[in-house]
Amino acid sequence: MRGFRAKDADRDRFVELIEAAYVDGQLNSADRELRVGRALSAETLDELETLTRDLQQPPGAVVRPTVDVPSPAPSFATTVLPRIAGSFVVLGIVAVALVIGAVVVTMFASMGGQSSDSGFGTDGVFESELADPEIMFEDPPAPSFEMTAPQVRAFLRAYEKQFGTLEVYEAGFYPERVGVQVPVRGSRPRMERWSWTGEWRQDTEASAVTGPGEVIDLGKVDVRRMFANIDTARATLDVERGRLTHVLVNSWIGDVPSVNIYIGNKFNEGGYLKTRLSGDVIRAYPYEP
Repeated sequence: MRGFRAKDADRDRFVELIEAAYVDGQLNSADRELRVGRALSAETLDELETLTRDLQQPPGAVVRPTVDVPSPAPSFATTVLPRIAGSFVVLGIVAVALVIGAVVVTMFASMGGQSSDSGFGTDGVFESELADPEIMFEDPPAPSFEMTAPQVRAFLRAYEKQFGTLEVYEAGFYPERVGVQVPVRGSRPRMERWSWTGEWRQDTEASAVTGPGEVIDLGKVDVRRMFANIDTARATLDVERGRLTHVLVNSWIGDVPSVNIYIGNKFNEGGYLKTRLSGDVIRAYPYEP
């Protein structure tokens, strides 16, 4: 694999292998942070192999990526001939359609003197369809959000487009929505609460700032590292059958801006992992009975 360029999918697979080795006890936290950082910036598959060559693959770990083998060049028989045959088929269909169209026009011309009791309007559309346009058109699907890396990135683009900034007092990422405290410009600290579910909804008017009092820049959140840390939190916080409940991005007065990943289960047991915006782990708070 020497010399082959690494893709984002390759980097993600090797990051997962490093995280699995960390959970398996093969790496300490400092070594894990170093290797993950180098894996995310690796340019070739050879660099990725070097980072993980000394690691044992824990049960369920991702296997080494393979290099795609180019497909043989298409032949005349598999490309040109089908196109020629397809052209004749299309011409035949067009000819048949023209004949049918001519017959239909002739029939409507002969019915021109009949009354409109047949159910057709003046433009040939059923009157029932004119009275009920829902028969002809369906509502478009409602916008939606789910907690995935591509949709978090889409939310960040939508936030900057809506508010002209990426600054917030707090952002809460939930499985099916995002809630944000949006700063309001003025002489005193004010905020509005908004929700994103694929479209924007304003939840409150401007009010005094409550909770975290420091403005943070969502543009500094490393989304890739955040989702890698979600996997780490599930595996290390000792929450039985734990699932992601939410992620809070905020900064309390006197504290560093942080990404707080909360894991819980149906027994109301939970823990959370606190990291910097860059993804570096600050501290883990596992479940304690």
